[in-house]
Amino acid sequence: MLLVVGILLLIAGGLLIWKTLQTGAGETPEQQGGPPAPDFDLPDLEGGRVRLADYFGRVVLVEFWATWCGPCRLQAKILEELYKEIRGPSIEFLAISLGEPDDIVREFVEQRPFPYPVAIDTEEVLGVSLQIYALPTVMVVDPQGRITYLRPGLSDANTLRQVLNDSGEMQASL
Repeated sequence: MLLVVGILLLIAGGLLIWKTLQTGAGETPEQQGGPPAPDFDLPDLEGGRVRLADYFGRVVLVEFWATWCGPCRLQAKILEELYKEIRGPSIEFLAISLGEPDDIVREFVEQRPFPYPVAIDTEEVLGVSLQIYALPTVMVVDPQGRITYLRPGLSDANTLRQVLNDSGEMQASL
């Protein structure tokens, strides 16, 4: 048993070293310019469509969430306050619900409104393409359409302020 654990740790360590070498010896995605964000075209709660391409030239923060996700509620509060603080013409926030029917999302949002657009990915097409396996997950896309931040779990306001600033959001309030 101890031998099996040792072998697994050795393999994991080797993969970590290989991945580090492949990504630029410790550089973050921000330093590398980041991979292109997948374009998406999703329904929103107002009967319209939300397309990433419509926000080209702006920094876009996307929160992936679900109604059943307790930590997503805390992330939404953090983002709501941050949105009020820094919103402007060069930045947009979006909330994308993953894997839930429209009616459940609609009922939830009626009780707990978001101050920014809410889109619905009922089939989790975008979630799968971005390999999102934990909620909440926050993604930031720079004005050129590159992902500069993609993290599962809670993201605090200070970290997000810095990421937004580094991604091209240069408002005086930051």
